Amino acid sequence: MDQWLSVLDDLLVRQLPADADVHHVDLRVSEDFWDCQTRDEIYEPRCAEFEADRDRFAQAITIRYGSPQPKDLMPYVSGNSPHDEPGSLLFDYLAGWFCEVDVWQVGDRGIIVEVGHYDKELPLQLMLVVGDIGDGRTTVL
Repeated sequence: MDQWLSVLDDLLVRQLPADADVHHVDLRVSEDFWDCQTRDEIYEPRCAEFEADRDRFAQAITIRYGSPQPKDLMPYVSGNSPHDEPGSLLFDYLAGWFCEVDVWQVGDRGIIVEVGHYDKELPLQLMLVVGDIGDGRTTVL
C-alpha cells in the first residue's frame, strides 16, 4: 500500500502530458483470460482480489483526502460529453472503461482508482488515473 501511495504522491505533482492530460498507472495486472476452459474458474476469484485491493487503496486515499464524489460518465460514454466541463479530458479517457467512478479531488487534480477490464479475454487492471479537473474555480462533480 505504501508503494501505491508513493506512486500517487508522484502523480499528483508530476506535470501532465500534453497529449493525454492524464497519468495512468496499472498498479496490478492479472493474467489474460483467453482460455475459455479456465476463464470461469479463474476470473471470479481474481476479480475479487483486485476489488479488495481497490477497496483498501480507496480507503487509504479517503483517509488522506476525504471522501470521493461519484461521477456519472454516461454522457461521455454516449458521446454527448460536455467538453467545456472541467475535467472533460479526464472523464473522456475514463469512459473507455467505466460508466461511473469515484473521484477524489486534490487541488485541481482528480484521482480515480478502479478495476478495469476492457474485454473479457483481456487482463484485469488495478488502475490509478490522475488528471486535471480544475479550471481555476472550485470544481463541482
